[in-house]
Amino acid sequence: MRDPEPTFETLRDAHVAALTGSLIDGLADGPGGAGYVWSRSIPDPTLNFAFGVHEPDQFAWAGAAALGRARAPAFLARDEAEVALLRALFEPAILYRASWMVARVLPAPSASCRAVTVQATPAPGPDFERVFAHLSDAPGVRTHLRRFYIPALRAARGRPGLAALHLVLRDAAGPAACASLYLRGDTAGLYNVSTRADRQRRGLGTAVIVAALREARARGAAQVFLQCPAGGRIEALYARAGFQTVCTPTLLCTSPP
Repeated sequence: MRDPEPTFETLRDAHVAALTGSLIDGLADGPGGAGYVWSRSIPDPTLNFAFGVHEPDQFAWAGAAALGRARAPAFLARDEAEVALLRALFEPAILYRASWMVARVLPAPSASCRAVTVQATPAPGPDFERVFAHLSDAPGVRTHLRRFYIPALRAARGRPGLAALHLVLRDAAGPAACASLYLRGDTAGLYNVSTRADRQRRGLGTAVIVAALREARARGAAQVFLQCPAGGRIEALYARAGFQTVCTPTLLCTSPP
């Protein structure tokens, strides 16, 4: 019998556990099961959001939790029913719809490939940064990555029960694609999948995803999860690599990022 699909709550908790100590700094508990996830160094609402908010008192608590950390309040809704409950409390400035995807049939580990290196440390190394910092041609995106994400990744610290792996794929010109795996028990989270802007549309992103899935299986993972924008070519890329969408939450923001 096939194991049941992981729930939104299971994936949410796995996501927070995977990134705490690197991009996420903490989780505050609120009334009635509400929570607030926060990042000390990165202001993006994708890393600073409340969940489990249905009532006015929870909404007020979440707003105070965000504003007390100099963050604009944002709320993660598991489904359209929760979106409706939140919209009864406020009118969002913008909504982000996401696909939370899981791969269960992981490719078998292959013979070691010298084109892909794996670094088993909390913080990634310089070659990883050479890819991640250049995943876009847009100057604003590069500035944002260098100002917020690169310092947070450099400062990442290890946590008991969590193994961080950072993969870098090289081509003839040098570091070209990267990805991070955060393993906890038999589950791994896939993050930071990037290809340098000047090397995109050559299959390198797919190659580093497959390499990450093989590494996860070799390390004992039974499933790998990820988050990406709903719809479009990014979700399609992961679907081709064997991921399936299991839930589609929405992030409701009180102000544009």
